Amino acid sequence: MNRKWLIGSAALVVLAVVAAGVIATMRAREKPQQADPAMAFEPFEAAQIVEAELVTFQPTADMVGTVFAKRSVMVRNELAAVVREVGFDSGDTIEAGQVLIRQDDTTDRADLEAAHAAVRVAQANVEQAETEIALAEVELQRLSSVQSRAIAEVELDRARSRLDVARASRIRWVAEVDQARARVAQVEARIEKLTIRAPFRARAGMRTVHEGQYLGEGTDIVSLQELTDTIYLDFAVPQEYADRARVGTVVMASGELLGPEPVRIEVVAVDSTVSRETRNLRIRAIVDNSKGNLSPGMFVQVRVPIDAPSELVAVPSTAIRRAAYGDSVFVVGADDNGTFRARQKFVTLGQTIGERVVVLDGLKPGDRIAAAGSFKLRDGVKIVTGPPGDPAGAGPPGGGAEPAHGMPGPDKADASHKERGGKS
Repeated sequence: MNRKWLIGSAALVVLAVVAAGVIATMRAREKPQQADPAMAFEPFEAAQIVEAELVTFQPTADMVGTVFAKRSVMVRNELAAVVREVGFDSGDTIEAGQVLIRQDDTTDRADLEAAHAAVRVAQANVEQAETEIALAEVELQRLSSVQSRAIAEVELDRARSRLDVARASRIRWVAEVDQARARVAQVEARIEKLTIRAPFRARAGMRTVHEGQYLGEGTDIVSLQELTDTIYLDFAVPQEYADRARVGTVVMASGELLGPEPVRIEVVAVDSTVSRETRNLRIRAIVDNSKGNLSPGMFVQVRVPIDAPSELVAVPSTAIRRAAYGDSVFVVGADDNGTFRARQKFVTLGQTIGERVVVLDGLKPGDRIAAAGSFKLRDGVKIVTGPPGDPAGAGPPGGGAEPAHGMPGPDKADASHKERGGKS
């Protein structure tokens, strides 16, 4: 009996050992399969892939320009008088030579009549003097023809004296004529100044004078802004850029009144000195104003070139990830296994050009980066191409299958992105 028990116990031990070996072998076979990366699912993201490109870039500075009329005056009266007539209204278009105001000239016209009368009197005196001269010359000639013994020398001297006096009188009365005529011109000039006319074609400002109003000397009457097909645009640049602001330089101006696109304007004048208060140099350009949209005093944004053009790397603005600790992009490349992954790279940014941003440092031409859809990427994530939300770029359906490791070129991604309206 003891022998049978021993044999049964031994058989049970052998069966237990065999069962344990079988279980260990099965577990050892299952463990590599569970650890195989090819059999595990790795999440991925889809994004548009583009290449960093070289663009010709010219550094510029944005300034604010002010519109000025080519000619602008504040009309003031030179002589004090009462206003009798006003020939314009607020905001009117004034033609050159048009009467703006007429002042009372009644007294001056009376003075003009008196001056004309003085001229006539002086002219009459000149004629009288010329008659006396003629008479004196005849008398002297007659006395001179008589033999010297028949007439005293004193009579001959008196005749000569009368001729000299007549000639002197004529000179005096000629001077009186000139003086009277000068008085006429003076009164006429005064009368002319009492009528104020527009010096050029212009738009009138607000009217502040009325008939019957007494105007003292130098009273502001109305401002006139010349109306022309072109108008001045003045702006200022910092002194460090003064050597780059030259006549003939082309700058871009933009504003709602200039139209939807920036307008090319040309610098026509540069100030001779830099402002002591602002240390800025004043520049003047000419802008087309044939439609009359611009008025003096308006402001216009002006973009001024401050350096020579150069070639720099640029990327779409959708590729830029901005943060307090630095700006970055996601560069796309294959790892050792051929899987395309996004790697975050910090860059130094420059100026924005339309929908692209200049990268001063951190990228080189041809680098592939994630553009639309880059907002959801993280460092090291697996990436496939195509606009975000595109079923074709999100891998095959089923969830358990691997996405394709192949990545189409940027041109294909761009074309697919444009077909969908370019929206992320």
